[in-house]
Amino acid sequence: MKKMFRFVVLAVAILSATSLYAQEDPEKQTVIIEPFSTSPGISTTITDNVRSAVITGLNTVNRVHIVDALTDSRLKGLFAEKNYEDVVNEYNWQQESTAAYKALNANFLLKGNVEMYELYKKTDENGNVTFFCMLNFTLQLTDLNDGSIKGSKSYQLNELSVSNVDDAFNNCLKKITGGRNGLGINMKPEVLGFCNEYFKVTTYIIELGETNKKGVVVDLWISGGEEIGYQKGSVFYVYKQKKIGSKVIREKIAEIVAEEVMEGLTRCKVKAKESPIIQQEFNAGTQLEVILDHQSGDGLKEFGKAIFG
Repeated sequence: MKKMFRFVVLAVAILSATSLYAQEDPEKQTVIIEPFSTSPGISTTITDNVRSAVITGLNTVNRVHIVDALTDSRLKGLFAEKNYEDVVNEYNWQQESTAAYKALNANFLLKGNVEMYELYKKTDENGNVTFFCMLNFTLQLTDLNDGSIKGSKSYQLNELSVSNVDDAFNNCLKKITGGRNGLGINMKPEVLGFCNEYFKVTTYIIELGETNKKGVVVDLWISGGEEIGYQKGSVFYVYKQKKIGSKVIREKIAEIVAEEVMEGLTRCKVKAKESPIIQQEFNAGTQLEVILDHQSGDGLKEFGKAIFG
């Protein structure tokens, strides 16, 4: 009986492994970040600070490989010599700058524009002063493969300080970069949502993990880890392909959450009600896609906006 059990397990392992050979480990996309443009009346110092904050926030998320066009030795000459070509429209994206970007095997170009920067203060009836900063900017992502605009996202930040206007502006920057603001509130980087929307990571299940007393899998291992920006609490959706007539669609079968993140490997928790579905599909050799969707707790940011405005 034991020999038969071992044979069945071995057969399942071989079948599962076969389905994995066609799947690739997740890799970071390379994104070149250009100098940001600005609306009239806003200083380059403000714009440069916003750009630096965006770069810091993207580094914190750690989802993409960043190339700073202003500091990279292979690109900064384009700007220093004033012969840089804009690459966002269909007429000029194949010009000199795009050729330089593609030589770096870059996938995307990120542009930014700061539309509004206002400082003001309010004094209450007791004479207490609160300083406010309103900061609006837009990020636009261009696909360097075909010159198309992949997406654009606008941000409207309104932060305060009881100290001075500089602190209010710095709190806006901290909201972009992530970390604790002047009120001691730990903020996720604003650009996390941008990455979740435009840089979803696709990976796969390496193997199923431990089972409980009922034989239900409680965790599993997926490819990718710290190097691709996974964190404890990262939420992944598991999909399988489903054929309907002549059409093939993706069907979501489960949601898993990162519990232990290492280099190249992540252990995820599995919901008890979804575990049998994953076990059945994985052991049948079905090719499953695992896509990083968001970080647990992202919704709290919107909750905070509702309270504080």
